[in-house]
Amino acid sequence: IYFQLAENSVNTSQEWEFPKKFQFEWYDFILLKNVFSPIVFKWSSIYVNHLPLQEHQKLLDMWCGSGIIWISALLKYNLDKVVCADINQFAVDNTIENIKMHNISDKVKAVQSDVFSNINDNEKFDLIFWNAPYFDWDFDENNILYRSMYDKNYEHIKRFILEWEKYLNEWGRIMLWFSSDRFPLEHARKLVNEIWFDLKIFHQEADIKWIKQEILEVVKNSV
Repeated sequence: IYFQLAENSVNTSQEWEFPKKFQFEWYDFILLKNVFSPIVFKWSSIYVNHLPLQEHQKLLDMWCGSGIIWISALLKYNLDKVVCADINQFAVDNTIENIKMHNISDKVKAVQSDVFSNINDNEKFDLIFWNAPYFDWDFDENNILYRSMYDKNYEHIKRFILEWEKYLNEWGRIMLWFSSDRFPLEHARKLVNEIWFDLKIFHQEADIKWIKQEILEVVKNSV
């Protein structure tokens, strides 16, 4: 049932007039067509307010959507640099428009990237965050928005797991979006346990629909 409701929400969000203006964390943004809507899916504030952010950090946002999370975080916490990456070129274009709106192109870069494919190998980050697609279901691959929800055979997540370490600095951290009301946490743990990592709940709260949303941290397996 959840999948049908989510797909209906995604499809309905594309019937609006674009560009659509909205506010997030008291900042003005625009949303373009063919971009996952933070207006419909309202849990983005959880990340801005509960991720371990502080001044002068360098961050990578994997599959950034409209870019609002890290643009807001940069403005709020005075971060040094943010790289926003998305497989969806429409999302990258939307992020670029929001970067221009806030005149922060010296600190925020948006790139089209299939996981780490277009991330500079020499770049190291203090924090990498991914609002990952945890659902291993068949989907209409012609619908670019469904790639924000589904990952057939977990191909993208497995590539992310195999490559993340080389993009972290010595004390860098990996944080992932999760919702245990939609996907069993033990299934997600199995994906990282294979390479001697584990997941711990860094933060948990219910969204406006009383669905649990979590921020997970990837940690070394103690076993």
